[in-house]
Amino acid sequence: MISTEEALRIVLARAQPLGTERQVLSHALGRVLRTAALADADSPPFDASAMDGYAARRADLARPLRLTGTSAAGAAFAGAVGPGECVRIFTGAPVPAGADCVVRQEDVLCDGASVRVARSDGPSFIRRRGENRRAGEVIVPAGTLLGPAELAALASAGVTAPEVAHRPLCFHLVTGDELVPPGAPPTGAQIRDSNSTLIAALLAQRQVPPGGHAHVRDDLAVAQSILATAPAPDLLLISGGASVGDHDFARPLLKALGYELHFEQVNLRPGRPLVFASRGDRLAFALPGNPVSHWVTFHLFVAPLLQKLQTGIDPAPVRVTGRLAAGSRLPPRDQRRTFWPARTAVVDGGYEVTPLPLASSGDSSGLVGANALLVVVENRLDPGQSVEFIPCP
Repeated sequence: MISTEEALRIVLARAQPLGTERQVLSHALGRVLRTAALADADSPPFDASAMDGYAARRADLARPLRLTGTSAAGAAFAGAVGPGECVRIFTGAPVPAGADCVVRQEDVLCDGASVRVARSDGPSFIRRRGENRRAGEVIVPAGTLLGPAELAALASAGVTAPEVAHRPLCFHLVTGDELVPPGAPPTGAQIRDSNSTLIAALLAQRQVPPGGHAHVRDDLAVAQSILATAPAPDLLLISGGASVGDHDFARPLLKALGYELHFEQVNLRPGRPLVFASRGDRLAFALPGNPVSHWVTFHLFVAPLLQKLQTGIDPAPVRVTGRLAAGSRLPPRDQRRTFWPARTAVVDGGYEVTPLPLASSGDSSGLVGANALLVVVENRLDPGQSVEFIPCP
């Protein structure tokens, strides 16, 4: 049984970055940029007015100025500002040659073509060429998850088809004689399958499209046949069968498919019987069957793996400090390293952490509201005590 840190190290060491493709901006939301995007020009591309007002020479502001023209966005003034002259200018318009300041329209008095400045000590109100970005500078780094702001930055630089990582192809196999679909009434010893819905939602939340799904009874030959004929996925997730009982066949299945097992147990609660395996650059997890264990192991191991596949970079561990909420109940003491599902909220300017009162690792309804993993390092914690948690978006 290995530590969670060693397990994650092994997982990430086996994750080779996926290939890339060009994707148009309208389809690039949620994708990971693999080639840094560079500014193709200075931004702004010229000295631009930051205000509606009048472009002039500061040395002339104490005397009446003669209005000689207009500079608007998309329609620059063609001449230059000479001594005693000014140009009507609008926000975003190019500042004419000769002018070294813009006077706000609120600070001038106009009488036809004569302009008097009521206040001459204000800022210049000029956005200088290149003050945002210089041509050739990185505007979106490689490895960035592309959201609306990043797509806008790409568009501003003329990057219309960024190079992004392929999305991982995942196949999910859920096992168990006892499982029936969510819409079917269980009878006898049957229970409804919640893990298929959980895994599908966790993958969709990370913009990973479904690459295949199947439910099999506890039958090794049938499971092997299904996976042998399915397209080889980048990541195979097997729900259940990860332990050592008579009906647990995840290990034999992975071996039969040519996978090499790298670890089979982790010093983790919940989620000890976790199996990780690889076949070349193809990776696989056998997740412990209980839904709470699914949720915990997915966030600790599967999510970082998916990130590494798309970015090529080992994700930095994220730990946040909060305080334990009043009335919190901790799980019973255990020798394993405990990461407990919790709910966090911002209260009085800080994070308040409430461990969820799970009846067991099979209590899927007990996960409702979970958005974090509480790192349990002590058996006794008092309300208000500082604790660490891992955010689980």
